[in-house]
Amino acid sequence: MSFFSYMRTADFWKQIGLIIVAGVLVVTIVMWSLKLFTRHGEEIKVTDIRGMKMDQLAPYTEEFGFQFVVRDSVYSPEIEAGTIISQSPLPGSVVKRDRTFYLVVAAALPPSVQMPNLVDLSIRQAASLLETYGLQVGQQIPVPSIAHGAVIRQLYQGEEIEPGTLIRRGELIDLEVGDGGGEQPVIQDSTLVDSLSMDAEYMEEPMLIEESAEPDWAVEER
Repeated sequence: MSFFSYMRTADFWKQIGLIIVAGVLVVTIVMWSLKLFTRHGEEIKVTDIRGMKMDQLAPYTEEFGFQFVVRDSVYSPEIEAGTIISQSPLPGSVVKRDRTFYLVVAAALPPSVQMPNLVDLSIRQAASLLETYGLQVGQQIPVPSIAHGAVIRQLYQGEEIEPGTLIRRGELIDLEVGDGGGEQPVIQDSTLVDSLSMDAEYMEEPMLIEESAEPDWAVEER
């Protein structure tokens, strides 16, 4: 029997029907598997959680499987500690279930920095350096010193603070500043002093001239 003759038989079309059914079944299983493992089509619009606290995020975890990770903390005196400042993904983004969110929250205390060395700097230089470290200039206390306008000592809460000491950002640093009224120290050159002393001793000693009893020459009598 030729192939064209076989195509006219019921058995041929039965086989074709079985192939089509099998193909549809395979495609259905594959699509169902993709939906199961990738949750295809389950897209969720991200809400704005800024301004909320971490303990308010439990419903999002229970309903959508979201995970929240604090990536960083930033201190701000105007924001209550633990408040969410920023989020990623951003509000309005479309995500799938079980997405991880990265958060920045408000810190309870400002970070610490090392105290810089301000001694011998001018007030302007000291203020600029303190600003770089996140610190502030407190009182400027004039003290007797020939270094007019220069920082003589740096104080924190009334006590001298050494360079390198850890201190919270935003703290006030008081400065003792020279008023130009100190006494000029007298610096003596030891070599010059020794030379002058030797000259004085030499001048005080009398110059002794020894006279001989008889002249060195005699006059011959004629």
